[in-house]
Amino acid sequence: MRVPFFRKRLKVRDVMTTELARVSPKATLQQAAKKMGEYRVGNVLVMEEGRLKGIVTEMDIVRKAVVKNKNPQTKVEEVMADPVIFVSPDDEILHVSDKMLMNNITRLPVVDFEKKEVVGIITMKDVLSVLPNFLLDKIEWLRVHPGGEAKSRQVKGTCEVCGKFTNNLKFSSGLWICDDCE
Repeated sequence: MRVPFFRKRLKVRDVMTTELARVSPKATLQQAAKKMGEYRVGNVLVMEEGRLKGIVTEMDIVRKAVVKNKNPQTKVEEVMADPVIFVSPDDEILHVSDKMLMNNITRLPVVDFEKKEVVGIITMKDVLSVLPNFLLDKIEWLRVHPGGEAKSRQVKGTCEVCGKFTNNLKFSSGLWICDDCE
């Protein structure tokens, strides 16, 4: 018997990918594209001395390089997204999907705040692969427990206004914010 997802809060760590395509800021767009092909992914993380500097996606290459007739030898640092929006392995999937939708992005690096290192990446495809079962389980639970006990949930994450990590984010005016920024 499968354990319903709603009993175990679905976290980023449950669905993230840990095999990461990485390049340095001095890598060329051609090298980045080859790395994407090698890993069969649509992005590379731009890393320098173990630190996340940016992210380059297929769309970045198309919109910021190909459309502008840039040379394939153009450095990744010229087209990378920076600063990078990221999530924690302990963030809940529903929070992450909101963050992706609000920022019009389809992938987020996963950063372990304690270790201060990138530990994975989560994509909208990852989120969509688990949400149908999660939602079906939740609907079934609500059918069996009509009017179930409503509880206020605490959401952990990074405030999208000040960047501070908190255990109590609130969704306000389209952003996840801390008590101080509310």
